[in-house]
Amino acid sequence: MIFDRREFIEDQKTIYPMEQQDTQQKRAFEPIEKAKLAMRLVGNPDFEREIDDYVSGKNYDETSVILFKQQIGIQQRLQKEGGRLLSTGGQIVNMVVNALAKGFQEAAARNNDGRQ
Repeated sequence: MIFDRREFIEDQKTIYPMEQQDTQQKRAFEPIEKAKLAMRLVGNPDFEREIDDYVSGKNYDETSVILFKQQIGIQQRLQKEGGRLLSTGGQIVNMVVNALAKGFQEAAARNNDGRQ
């Protein structure tokens, strides 16, 4: 039996598809580049499409793109929840101030009734 190298290589490509990837180095998002893009995406509900448009044809590492999308999604959820917490906190402060004002009014009314 004669060993055919081409047949062996073809077999390896089907068994190990990761080995047939390009050896060309993929770009990762640089921190400054991510920060600039993130500033444009704040509050944009369609941020994933905009990121895809930005990286299209620029040979970015897919893992870093996915990670960036996750980071933007988390940031947007935190902003949304932070806004809700701030609103709830404002309502609580409003209720406490109203209760204190009502208590002071009642105390002042009792004081005035006692003097007469």
